[in-house]
Amino acid sequence: MTPDHDRPYVEPLALSDHDLHIYETIATLEYLGRPVTRPEIAAAAEVDEGSLGETLDSLTQRRLLVRADADAGGQAAFEPAQRGWSRAPDEPQGPQRL
Repeated sequence: MTPDHDRPYVEPLALSDHDLHIYETIATLEYLGRPVTRPEIAAAAEVDEGSLGETLDSLTQRRLLVRADADAGGQAAFEPAQRGWSRAPDEPQGPQRL
């Protein structure tokens, strides 16, 4: 197959500013040591529920986020699908406070 030089290369994982804002909010909140719920994401990111739902669905479908076990209140939770960017990829949580 020959490359199509008439088409510009488009990064398949390119994120819009809104997508990136939501993803970074989740990654930051997850540093607390647990998956974060939709209400926590909405409050921290200061976004409305409608656009948040669409973004969470999109990021999950694109395999950038995964749904985690629901919290005690039954709220769906989300976390990054990969942590290769983390200093300690197998440890999403921050330092444990005593």
